[in-house]
Amino acid sequence: MDPTVEGKRRATIMKRVHMARKRGERIQVTFDEKGQPEGKHGDELMSWIGVLAREHVPIWIQDWRSRDLDGLKEIIWKETVTSFTVEQSFRNTCLKSCGEAARNFRYDLYKTFVEEFINEESVWTRPKKVIDNYPNIEEEDWMKFVQYRTSSQFQQLSDRGSEIRTNNEYSSRGGRDGYRKLDQEMFKKNGKWEKRDGLWLEQQTGPDGELKNPACKNASELIVEYNTQESQGTFESVGTNDVLSQALSRPEHKGRVRGQSKFVKPSQYFNLSCSSNKDNEVQSMRREIEELKALVRGLCANRDVEPSVDPKNVPTVDQHNSFKASCSAQEKQDGVAEPPTMPVDSQECKLYIFDEVQGGQLLVAFGRVW
Repeated sequence: MDPTVEGKRRATIMKRVHMARKRGERIQVTFDEKGQPEGKHGDELMSWIGVLAREHVPIWIQDWRSRDLDGLKEIIWKETVTSFTVEQSFRNTCLKSCGEAARNFRYDLYKTFVEEFINEESVWTRPKKVIDNYPNIEEEDWMKFVQYRTSSQFQQLSDRGSEIRTNNEYSSRGGRDGYRKLDQEMFKKNGKWEKRDGLWLEQQTGPDGELKNPACKNASELIVEYNTQESQGTFESVGTNDVLSQALSRPEHKGRVRGQSKFVKPSQYFNLSCSSNKDNEVQSMRREIEELKALVRGLCANRDVEPSVDPKNVPTVDQHNSFKASCSAQEKQDGVAEPPTMPVDSQECKLYIFDEVQGGQLLVAFGRVW
């Protein structure tokens, strides 16, 4: 095994941060409207999180989400706020960034020092570069790391990840800076925030103005087309159903916003809230009620009878007591609900709906009509 193998980047030491800590000072970090750290100090903060990941997170860790790591995460957060002025609201994003940095570090170690020498006995010995640059990695940690990385369990996960990445036509190509720096640069240039479809398209475009990924050509054409339709009023972006999601034909993932940095939350970007979600639920229930009304009228027309209740007078969703299908009770006399009186000439009927799955009629209710 060659101990002189060099990585692409040297380990970041962050001497300036250490000197500030010795003087009892904290580096002031400012955040933009989207909650993204900005400027030189924002870059230093992100680099510092990478340092903490390499110094504190054991390389044999397999799942950063484990509750067993709560104590370690608290140490990392305290190290962060000791060096930088960061609000408590940034804690989760900071720890998520630390987990990503630790995962990338483990990947670099594996690709540089393990993968090519996986069948050699020397792979179990820490390389000189690792000992010199990462003294926190003990021999026992290295043994655990190599043992897991050479196991069949890891190989299966690695093959699955490679397959997923191969099938991903629109992989991120923003490099180390990602969407955060690109977003802030375009804001300074244009004086306004770029929509995420424009930001996504900019990231996929090389310095020569050509798309880096040929698979993005169709998506880029659709983005231009939908933006033209939106300016003409023939296309409307509503929440997550905007230009980018339509052009890529992919639904949004929970917790992240495609075409934005990891600091931007879906509730923030799409302006989603509990009230808006409730409004959507109400609208959906109203549509279902109207569809049922039309179904009842159609069934009654086929049987040449009139509906027992005028569909126009069916209570709307606003007249219900809740959104869980519970309705107001009948009028009571002496504390007992009176059942409706059925005319003598009423006749039994059944309500069917067409089952698209089974391809036939499905009985859903019994009743009487007159």
